[in-house]
Amino acid sequence: MEMVLGSGFASTKTRARVRRYDSSMKTKADIERTVMRHADTVMRVCSIYLREPADRDDAFQETFLRYARHERRFNGEEHRKAWLIRVASNVCKDLLKSASARTESLDEMGEGGFVLVGDDGGEAQRSLERTDVLKALHAIDERYAIVLYLKYYENYTAAQIGKLLDMPENTVYTNISRGKRQLKGVIGDE
Repeated sequence: MEMVLGSGFASTKTRARVRRYDSSMKTKADIERTVMRHADTVMRVCSIYLREPADRDDAFQETFLRYARHERRFNGEEHRKAWLIRVASNVCKDLLKSASARTESLDEMGEGGFVLVGDDGGEAQRSLERTDVLKALHAIDERYAIVLYLKYYENYTAAQIGKLLDMPENTVYTNISRGKRQLKGVIGDE
């Protein structure tokens, strides 16, 4: 590659693009570190949108594949996390739109839901309660479920959620309010 670039065949712009691409390529260690750090978050986002475990796994893998191919640098760890959440959300939406996307009701899912493990190892009871709430999120409209998840599990503000999901801040507040109302109805029925 260097020989071709150095021999006068490539323009200055091409050489600059190649240098920029080479300097922004992610190493295996960077990819592994990012997967380890953000796997739970990405899987939870995928789980809110997709009920079928195979679809969740596909979305999870596609999100980190896009991360590995992403050329631009991130402005810190929060930017990286926000980017991963947005990409995971978009990948899930694309899967839902595709003709091959399958849905499964909570009754069909039974006890096969996912288990959330806290960053600190968490107590079993707290983990169980959080899992129950996350399962209940599956029963409400997905546009409400994702904002509730981002607000209460990832501690994003309404303004940050709006940027992540490309919606006005007031719409985020409305969706939080409506989502809480739907969630109370689902949890109250159980």
